[in-house]
Amino acid sequence: MLVGFSVGNYKSFKDRQKISFEASKIIRHKSHVALKRGKRILKSGLVFGANAGGKSNLVKAIRFSREIVLTGLDKVNLSKSHFRIDGNMYKEPGIFEYRIMVGDFEYSYGIAISYLEKIILSEWLIRIDNSGKELYIFNREVDDNNISHTESEVEYSNIEDRNRMDFYLEGFSENISEAYKKKTILSDIALRANKKVGIFAEIKRIYEWFEDIIILFPNSKYSGLNQVAVDEDKKLFFSSLMSYFDTGIESVEGGSREMDFYKVLDSIPREEAEKIKIDISNAANEHPIMFKVDEQVFELRKDENGNLVYNTLSMNHGNTDDMFDYNDESDGTKRLFDLIPLFYVNRKASLILIDEIDRSLHTNLTRNFLELFYEVVKEKDCQLIATTHDSNLLDLELLRQDEIWFVERQDDHSSKVFSLNKFKERFDKKIDKEYLLGRYGAIPVFDDNYVLEEIYEE
Repeated sequence: MLVGFSVGNYKSFKDRQKISFEASKIIRHKSHVALKRGKRILKSGLVFGANAGGKSNLVKAIRFSREIVLTGLDKVNLSKSHFRIDGNMYKEPGIFEYRIMVGDFEYSYGIAISYLEKIILSEWLIRIDNSGKELYIFNREVDDNNISHTESEVEYSNIEDRNRMDFYLEGFSENISEAYKKKTILSDIALRANKKVGIFAEIKRIYEWFEDIIILFPNSKYSGLNQVAVDEDKKLFFSSLMSYFDTGIESVEGGSREMDFYKVLDSIPREEAEKIKIDISNAANEHPIMFKVDEQVFELRKDENGNLVYNTLSMNHGNTDDMFDYNDESDGTKRLFDLIPLFYVNRKASLILIDEIDRSLHTNLTRNFLELFYEVVKEKDCQLIATTHDSNLLDLELLRQDEIWFVERQDDHSSKVFSLNKFKERFDKKIDKEYLLGRYGAIPVFDDNYVLEEIYEE
């Protein structure tokens, strides 16, 4: 579980900003809190703020740093990722730190990167015991002479593991290669070591925690819809929730359809689409194949007439003789098709992030989605971070004070992150009205002297 995340010098975050999931002494909504190793950890955090305040950048910071952790610096776009309002910040490191609980331990894991040199300057993994004592599983630093140093404080039960760790860390030490300057120790060890117990298994579990994070942006699409078409349990699940959310869909059905390559591949020249069709058709003679277009995955196979067909969903709105396709549905219903899978894929994921959770959704539907999430994860260690503009969700009957966060643009155009908890509001306070009145900040500030007519006159 995520205990806290901090970020500095990334997009609108100049100075380090932190969001924490450590629960305060508030006693309401007890099901929103998990007890882990003596700590009370929140299961959600909703982030509010004005347009261009920096809410989405908080989600992007986690996605950006996660990609570095998993795949390395050469797989992310470093261009214009620093705090650009201050030109000198290009020379300063970008810093990303996670406080997490994985398995039986709490950890601090972080990286510092150089936008100028395009290398990882520092990386650390610290195990924290119940007394707060810290032990470096590994630590990596680049000194002023641009020489990399690594160390580990772990006491090993056998010489083989000690030698193995020394071997791994040696690759990130003095004579480090250019490739190793851009990759993380965490990924290197996790992908090379295959131990099922001990320190290397511990490192692998932390790597897998990052792998399992789910991140949805407003334009993210669920890639498995065509697989749902042949899964009876998932079709029933979708049918039930689509009915619950009052979309007008009575049931979700599955069927097969011939692939129209020229329609699916309308963005490329027709002769290239024809070549792709021939290649796929030949491959499908042997077995079904997977084909991905714009995040949607198609499983193609040959039918009895030799036509290439794929599975597709159809929606029953009350007339089984005239079923609806996915593209016939409203934007809000399409958004639900992207969100509903979270209720069955979160069995593995420990952290889900949704940017603009309320996009295209009615306030009551968004609220019910959150209430259902809390019910589903009641006995699970699953967390949700979501950004939203919907002030109607600022309701202490729905959320705890410490689950509500604000992001506000400062005078220097940097973003500041802070919790509603700092205002010590009572549980019966109507905080949505107070927010819109500006009590907590993080709302748009308009120029009262602005007169549109004067512009036209000029």
